[in-house]
Amino acid sequence: MNLHALRLTQRLGFDYCSDSRGTRPFIPVWRAEIVACPQLPTTLPTLDELIGTDGVTAKNVAARVLELTRAPAAEGHVYTLHAELEGGKLAGAFEAMLAGWKTQGYELVPLRALAEDLDLKSLPRNEIALGPVSGRSGSLTLQGKEFLS
Repeated sequence: MNLHALRLTQRLGFDYCSDSRGTRPFIPVWRAEIVACPQLPTTLPTLDELIGTDGVTAKNVAARVLELTRAPAAEGHVYTLHAELEGGKLAGAFEAMLAGWKTQGYELVPLRALAEDLDLKSLPRNEIALGPVSGRSGSLTLQGKEFLS
């Protein structure tokens, strides 16, 4: 992600994007430029980021994710899956997570449903930061500190 891509989401009239990691929906700000396309950031690690760390394997990765969602987040959770993993060799783990989230009381909805419930005027404006995410190579787009807070 970069400034040009963020501007394009605005110019094309996207209702929302999910190009970042963070804790809650926000309006992105890149070097003091507000981009009027809300971000619904991924709030949970992906399975491939967890496997191989702290004793997490393909057999127990679903349990690890469910530990992270045991306590509901005020703004909910956004999970990003990789079709080639969760739809393939990790399909069993994905099915276990879906069942676990339902047991935990979550309503599983498409991202659009979350976006439609947003009050855009009340969203915080957060700087876009670039940085590392454990289990990922390179820098990712992160929800930075609140702008002018």
